[in-house]
Amino acid sequence: MATYKPRGNAHYIIYPYRSENSEQKQQWEHYETELEAVQRKAYIDYLQKNKKFDDLLKAVVDYKKTRAVEKAEKELADNTKGDPETSAPALEDNSYKTYMEFVEKWLPFHSRKKRLSPNTYDSYSSNLKNHILPFFGNRVMSTITAEDIDNFLDHLSKKRCLDSKRYNKKSGECHKTLSSASVKKCYNILAAGFPVAKKWRYVTEIPEMTAPVEKTKKRNAWDPKQIQRTLEGMKEDKLIHLAVHIAFVCSLRAGETAGIDTKTIDFHDRSMWITQEVQRVSDESLTKLPGHEILFVFPKQVGGSKSSMILKGPKTEGSHRKQYLTTPLLREIKERLEEISRNKEIFGGEYNDYGLLICHPDGRPLDPKSLCSSFKKWQDKMQIGDQIEFQGLRKSGQMHKVRLTKNNYQLVAENSGQSPEVLMSNYNEVLDSEKRTLSLLVETSFYPTDVAEKAQSAIDMENVLQTIQSNPELSRQVLQVLLAGAATVS
Repeated sequence: MATYKPRGNAHYIIYPYRSENSEQKQQWEHYETELEAVQRKAYIDYLQKNKKFDDLLKAVVDYKKTRAVEKAEKELADNTKGDPETSAPALEDNSYKTYMEFVEKWLPFHSRKKRLSPNTYDSYSSNLKNHILPFFGNRVMSTITAEDIDNFLDHLSKKRCLDSKRYNKKSGECHKTLSSASVKKCYNILAAGFPVAKKWRYVTEIPEMTAPVEKTKKRNAWDPKQIQRTLEGMKEDKLIHLAVHIAFVCSLRAGETAGIDTKTIDFHDRSMWITQEVQRVSDESLTKLPGHEILFVFPKQVGGSKSSMILKGPKTEGSHRKQYLTTPLLREIKERLEEISRNKEIFGGEYNDYGLLICHPDGRPLDPKSLCSSFKKWQDKMQIGDQIEFQGLRKSGQMHKVRLTKNNYQLVAENSGQSPEVLMSNYNEVLDSEKRTLSLLVETSFYPTDVAEKAQSAIDMENVLQTIQSNPELSRQVLQVLLAGAATVS
């Protein structure tokens, strides 16, 4: 396995490998940040654990090539610096080139420099293709003014959606327009490109730009009783039941849920590690971005597909974390592992053993979007009014833990791989049931005695109903008593 060693501000990864002559050697690799080093270590550990020695040797060769190019460029810059006769020729005048020509060069450069994830790269490409390039693509970049950008943002704010939001809409019906978040993303891409365009001499001045207002929409969440009713209602679908259960208890994202490694589950310690996540990304992003964040690319299941499922490190450095499990969840995980063992016997050599807990019967990875879709379809089938997204399970778990710990944001945030600031800004909400209870408490404390007694009775009755609903056995007993009483009266 690879070893991680920090030295001052530098971070090193050391690991053994075999050369083309089968000689045992040791590789030292230097990285600027701890995150880069940890992600590289995870990738090397994966190759070694799965005995992918050819891929390991290729990783060594690619690293040495990259470092050799960087060293040569640095030496050339140092040797020519300050010498008019040997200095590099003047930068090319790009002032006549179009915005599309700039983007074709800038996007891969910017993505690698900023270490964008494949998902973020796909988001950039999508917004450029669908919104920015149709408006600015053929314009000479040096002619784009602040007024042009304001007109573009105004155009986006009125642009109708081309996705499911307007599907089957008839003439005269309300058509939804792009969200303020989409408009803001397009602005951010423009704003990120112009400083580089000035340095590369595409423009002489950066247009004065004002960011549009983004109205964020709060993600819905459920209280623990609603989660309990949901788990009780989906017992027949064991896989989605486990996914929902584990996402709530461990506050996991959809990709983290789909990427749980069975080897990290420790029944003795009652814990598991979150070390990876599953994502579907475009093949273009895989070719444009360095592969240090990607642990594995799953084989394509559909020929001609332009995207691939990948296994990558967690979203942030803090997302690499240990989760402690509840007894019912441990029991359900154990049953799932037994089911996986049976599936291995059934499929035999056709079973794809990637070590995933949440997967298809033949071991293939489950697309996180399919996980989200299955959860939504179940809510539609059960005709649930206050629906939530799969990510809402993570939020519901976080809000429940904040209340259990009496607002210990530091503990809850670290437990879920977040910063306390993000937790407080996005998860610090009050549930509708809590508002209703507060209103009844105000009524009991403010109004005359007779009204207060009625309100108190309402509170008591609500508590009784919630107790009955959360206890199936008690519900059965109450129903038997009511039926017996009805029979006596008749």
